[in-house]
Amino acid sequence: MQGVILAAGVGSRLTALSGGTPKCLVEIGGRPLIMHQLEMLADHGVGPTIVVVGYRADEVKAVIGERAQIVVNERYAETNSLYSLWLARDLIKGPFVLLNSDLFFDPTILNKLLREKGSALAYDSTSSRGREQTKVALRKGFVSDLGKAIPPSVARGESLGLLKFDDEGARAILEAADHLLSAGHEDAWVIEGTRAVVSQHEVTAVNIAGLPWAEIDFPYDLDVARREVWPAIYKRRWRKSVYWNRTRWVALAAAALVLGIIGWQANTRVGPASMDWETIAVQGDSIVLVRSKGPESKPQRWAMVPLGKSAHGTATATRVSVETRLVLSNGSRSEYRYVIAITVDGEPVTWKSHSTKPDTLATSPVGRVGKRERTKLDLAPGAHEIGVRLLDGHGERILVRLREREELGEEP
Repeated sequence: MQGVILAAGVGSRLTALSGGTPKCLVEIGGRPLIMHQLEMLADHGVGPTIVVVGYRADEVKAVIGERAQIVVNERYAETNSLYSLWLARDLIKGPFVLLNSDLFFDPTILNKLLREKGSALAYDSTSSRGREQTKVALRKGFVSDLGKAIPPSVARGESLGLLKFDDEGARAILEAADHLLSAGHEDAWVIEGTRAVVSQHEVTAVNIAGLPWAEIDFPYDLDVARREVWPAIYKRRWRKSVYWNRTRWVALAAAALVLGIIGWQANTRVGPASMDWETIAVQGDSIVLVRSKGPESKPQRWAMVPLGKSAHGTATATRVSVETRLVLSNGSRSEYRYVIAITVDGEPVTWKSHSTKPDTLATSPVGRVGKRERTKLDLAPGAHEIGVRLLDGHGERILVRLREREELGEEP
C-alpha cells in the first residue's frame, strides 16, 4: 500500500509563528513534522510514499531527500489539495493512505485505520462543533457525508484528514478529481472529491476518540501539538519500550551466555583485540569529571546537556558506543528511567528507553548519577556527527560520552 502526503500549501495562518516556513517543516519534538509522518508510514509498512510539494518546494525536498517520491505542484498558489492529489495520479498504482502534511497524530490511529477492510476514514467523535472543522455524518458505521457546512446536530465527529482507499476507492477518488478539475474546479479541496466517493462507495468510519492528534492550522494548534500531543505519543512509546525491556531479560541472558562462551573460545584462539576503544571529544553545555571507586579509577570526561538539548561529537570509525548517565533527581527511587534520541549526521536513527539505578561507586560535581548505559552504532566508513538528546525521564540532565573503534572487540 502506498502513501500520499499533500504538502503544497503555504500555511499562511501559521506565518506569525513559523516565519514563513512550510507547515510540514515546523519542528515538533526537535524534528520536522513531515519526518514524523514519513517515519510513521514506513513503520507500518506503507510505501513507497508520494509527497506533493509546492510552496518553497526546494526546502521541503531537501529535508525529505530520498525518503519519498516527489511531485511538484507549480500552481500551488492558485489551486488546492484536490489538484495536488490529481498531479500524483500516474504514480498511484493501487490502494493508498492519504493525509495532509499538517496532521500530527498518534501512530495507534494509523494502525487502527490499516486494520479496517476496504476504504476507511479516521474521525474523532469528541470533536465536531467548530466552524473550521470538517465534520462527518455517518450511516450504519459508514461515512455518508462530510464537510464544514454539516450542522453540528447531524455531525458525529471531526475528520482528521487521514484516509485509506482500497483499489476501488483509489479509482473512485481519482475519477472524482478528474471530473471536478475537468469542470474547472481547480480550487477544490480533497474533501470535495471524498464526498463524491462516499456517495457511491463504502468508507468505514474509524473512531479514534481518546487518542492524541492535532491538525496544525494556527499557532495555538502548534502549541497543542508540542505541549500535549507529542508528550502523549512519547509516553506511549516509552511504556512499550519499558515493557519490552522487562520481558526480554531472560532471552538476553541466555544469548549473553552463548555469546560469552563463543567469545571466550575465540579469544583463546586469536588473542586480544588489536585496537582499543578511543574516546571522542563531545560538545555539550559543560564538561563534568566522573570518578569511580572501582577498578576504573581515572576520571572520565563527560559532556552534560539539559533536557531538550543535544551533545555532539564526530566519529570516524565504523563502531561507536554511545554512553549515557542520567543526573538523578532528588528522591529515593530505586530505579530511574529516561529516554534518549540519537542522530547521525542530523538524521534520527534510534531512540532508547533506559532503566538505571544510582551508581554508588561514581562521584561527580553534579551530584548523584545513574549507572552507565550503552547503545552501539554501526556506521558507514567516513566521518559522521553523532547527536544525543534527552527527551524525557526522571531527571533533567544527562552525561554523554562517545567511544569508537574500527574493529569488533570487547565492551569499552
